[in-house]
Amino acid sequence: MFTVSGPEEDGESGQTMRGVVGGTRLFGRFTLQKVLGRGGMGVVWLAQDERLDRLVALKLVPESISFDASAQEDLKRETRKSLLLTHPNIVRIFDFVEDEHSAAISMEYVDGATLSSLRVKKPNKCFEAQEIAPWVTSLCDALSYAHQSAKLVHRDLKPANLMVNSRSELKITDFGIACTLRDSMSYVSVRTSSGTLNYMSPQQLLGEDPSHSDDIYAVGATLYEMLSSKPPFYGGDVASQVREVIAPTISQRRAKLGIKGASIPKYWEETIAACLAKEPEKRPRTAADIARRFRLGGTVRLGELKSGPTLNFAELFSAFREKTRAIDSRLATLAGGTMALIAALIIVFHHPKSATSDFAATKTVAPASQAASRSRSSHQEKQSILTVPRTLAYATEKSDAVTTAPPPPPSTKTVSVEPAANADGGASVPSPANRENATIILNTTPPGASFAVYAGVIAGKSLPQAAPLRSGTAPDSIADVPPGRYTLFFHNDGWPDDRAEVSVSAGESVPVDYTFPHGSATVSSTPDGAEIFLGTRSLGKTPLTIDLPLGKQKLVAKMPDLSDRSQLVTIDSASIATVNFQLRPQSHSSHAKSTPTPPSTFGKIGQSLKHVFGGKEPTPAARGRRSN
Repeated sequence: MFTVSGPEEDGESGQTMRGVVGGTRLFGRFTLQKVLGRGGMGVVWLAQDERLDRLVALKLVPESISFDASAQEDLKRETRKSLLLTHPNIVRIFDFVEDEHSAAISMEYVDGATLSSLRVKKPNKCFEAQEIAPWVTSLCDALSYAHQSAKLVHRDLKPANLMVNSRSELKITDFGIACTLRDSMSYVSVRTSSGTLNYMSPQQLLGEDPSHSDDIYAVGATLYEMLSSKPPFYGGDVASQVREVIAPTISQRRAKLGIKGASIPKYWEETIAACLAKEPEKRPRTAADIARRFRLGGTVRLGELKSGPTLNFAELFSAFREKTRAIDSRLATLAGGTMALIAALIIVFHHPKSATSDFAATKTVAPASQAASRSRSSHQEKQSILTVPRTLAYATEKSDAVTTAPPPPPSTKTVSVEPAANADGGASVPSPANRENATIILNTTPPGASFAVYAGVIAGKSLPQAAPLRSGTAPDSIADVPPGRYTLFFHNDGWPDDRAEVSVSAGESVPVDYTFPHGSATVSSTPDGAEIFLGTRSLGKTPLTIDLPLGKQKLVAKMPDLSDRSQLVTIDSASIATVNFQLRPQSHSSHAKSTPTPPSTFGKIGQSLKHVFGGKEPTPAARGRRSN
């Protein structure tokens, strides 16, 4: 899998099948061709699989594991798990092979190089953010699939385990295998590998159970190295630094190492720093969340849609008929009729409208004292007076309910569903929150954005004709959400409308932190204390640093007794804009207006004539008297 050349044996590979050379036939089916890579965990050969007639990468495991039954069983178990992974950005595992002398893992051959080797070939020994963005999209997509669909954790993500093939496609290698090999080596040999210490989370260092958050941390450490040429911690007591020290920003590390290049976008810095958080709960919750924070294009896989249990009456009836085939035909007919009657009753009382009404009814969170009196007509009337953009035509309603996670504890404020009218005109009583449902804890940057929630995945930014499942203003907690996938639409005055997707499971509380595409500006004024406005919205008083929408923005500075000033500033995500306002007193312009006009010149002439003629008033008399 690696395009690395070198001697066929060294100190590390000495543990792996001594005497193996090109042309050797192993396990009765593999003919070795050349060494692709080597390390403390084994040697990887390019081999021809004669049984399947294809090239494969054959990883020969160390002899210390081949002759240890317990270690070999652990590796077999991990390999069997990896066989389940079928994703275009994950290297496929084909087989675990062994004989009385050795063992090996057969896997997909990748005709490319690792990110580690590609990085060192760069002039600055690192990449720019836009260069690795497509690979990061693939990485997040693959991890989302492995974590949420296959329920597997890699535990050894690093640049050396990420490859790019000849078509520039990213591939994750050694999913779960390298970490198992390292753990087994630590038991059977005094020699262990410390090469991945730089990418291990504090929890992994302490030996805690594997978690998705360990891979999230490793993603942050890997991207940190890709952008700065060094992992977050690489010298001294690395283990203590991982547990206790906050890594410098990537820009600071670049400056320290004298690396010049494009600025690292602010949201890349923030997202990578979040991945490197010491506490797992402060890291992005999923790999898909990382991709959203990076504002990456392309489809990022979320969890598989977990639909609730359904009744297939045709299958039930067929199974029942099979079991009763040997019974008297009259009894079978009677039983079949009874089954059909039960199915009809279930259909009547389990009306399918409940499955679709969520698409048409807007569920809102409201105080208990208002839930009983609210009606559908009043809700529609409230919607009609709200101002919404044409491209995001949903009504918003701010909730003042207490945020609770399912199942909700006793409280004076409860979750209510907009009641639907019965046939007799009355309102049906809303059902209590389902303990099997989930809660979405929604935050936006900047806060105060309007949101609308729709069931399912909706492509593009155009809303469907149906009313949203929920709507409101962030920050907010959306309780009693059935398991499944949802599309969230966001609107904030002055910012471009956007959307995001989220997948929730039964009984969980899912945080969603959405950040509008933005840049930053540092605003100052002379004198300090000017209030800065974007349109009609106050952003604060100078000096201040603010987040603004991308593109050209008009800022206005206002201060009592001083003239208003405005400036047009271009905001981008790669750099921080600088704006300075020079405010001047208003009295200067008003004094200029009250200054005497040319009549004062005639006044001066009149005074001169008065002195020359001994006090006689010059003609015309009226003008002379006015001069006195």
